[in-house]
Amino acid sequence: MMNQTLTTSELNELTAGLHRLARNLWWTWNQEAQEIFQELSPRGWQNLYHNAVAILHEVSDYELRMRLLNPDFAQRVRDLLKSFEAYLAEPETWGRQHAQALLSRPVAYFCAEFGFHETLPIAAGGLGILAGDHTKSASDLGLGMVGISLFYREGYFQQAIDANNWQTEYYT
Repeated sequence: MMNQTLTTSELNELTAGLHRLARNLWWTWNQEAQEIFQELSPRGWQNLYHNAVAILHEVSDYELRMRLLNPDFAQRVRDLLKSFEAYLAEPETWGRQHAQALLSRPVAYFCAEFGFHETLPIAAGGLGILAGDHTKSASDLGLGMVGISLFYREGYFQQAIDANNWQTEYYT
């Protein structure tokens, strides 16, 4: 690993990169990304249901910069951000080679719910999980696809069976 001092510009770039990454669902299926966010606040990672955006809100800018001053950690973040940018810019995806039309006219995927990750509790069952998996696969293939779902006015809900064996729900 490189053992160098980071400039303010490099610190700002890595910090901005982590914030950009946290707002893209790619991190939810990338193990290294999850590990980096977890290392920023192991307790927060558990308490905040593995939510990268919430971790970056919990960890102060000072704490984040101090972590990035560790050369090994900074290099891991650089490598991760490089992988993320390469993923976004990949010119040789299946979609670009075999489904060019979908890049300008994407598929509209209608589903009542999408199960992407526990940080987005918008799926209650198998159909939502399947829709989330289809969306992730489309992303990995470089297919143009837009997911269209429902917006729940009261938030999403969890389902449970009560003591009388009745299905109940509670809003999250």
